[in-house]
Amino acid sequence: MAIEKAIEAGVDMIELDCQLTKDGHVVVFHDERLARTTGVKGFVRGKSLNQLRKLDIGGWFKKSFTGQRILTLEEVMEILGGAVDLNLELKSFPKGLLGIELKLLFILSHYDYLERTVFSSFDYRSLRRVRELAPDSRIGVLYGSGTEENPFQLAREIGAYSVHLQKEVATPNLLERARQIGLKSFVWTVNEVADMEDFLARGVDGIISDFPEKFWKVRAKRKLQ
Repeated sequence: MAIEKAIEAGVDMIELDCQLTKDGHVVVFHDERLARTTGVKGFVRGKSLNQLRKLDIGGWFKKSFTGQRILTLEEVMEILGGAVDLNLELKSFPKGLLGIELKLLFILSHYDYLERTVFSSFDYRSLRRVRELAPDSRIGVLYGSGTEENPFQLAREIGAYSVHLQKEVATPNLLERARQIGLKSFVWTVNEVADMEDFLARGVDGIISDFPEKFWKVRAKRKLQ
């Protein structure tokens, strides 16, 4: 439902979180643990796909979303139908556990989506693995307040396409540094109109938001000025 609504809103790109199930399927799900959104204890990686399919992941958010189920990446690709580009965040739990990278690349290659995808992650080893497996892939280095590694050092090392900055750390200095080394800058998660206006004025290349309709209005207003 959220994916369809995003497409209807006219977004350029959809950000999805991908992780592996116990039996090796790639599913689209944000949290490492299931409890917050399903009420069921345990980890995504500790359940098979069949077990995960039985869980309701929508009712916690809104009654009308009751009955929403975890989707595989293949199912999401069918829903997309080529409508928008993708920003896929690779989630490895525990951090540094590789394995999802090759599966993701295989799925995206099947749907002829490699050139329309940006691969992002806080797990820099995972990004290095993507670069090894797919030399021409577009990679976005995630950086937030709790990130210990240097995103720009990795970006230079692997020839990254972009840096994805948490809005709280997206200072003018960091944005300028990204520009100086040829990185596109994307800022997350920007949900307030004032912040959208501010980051657009600073010249960021993209804004990641839960409210694309707000962003379109802000951008349209800027074009009229």
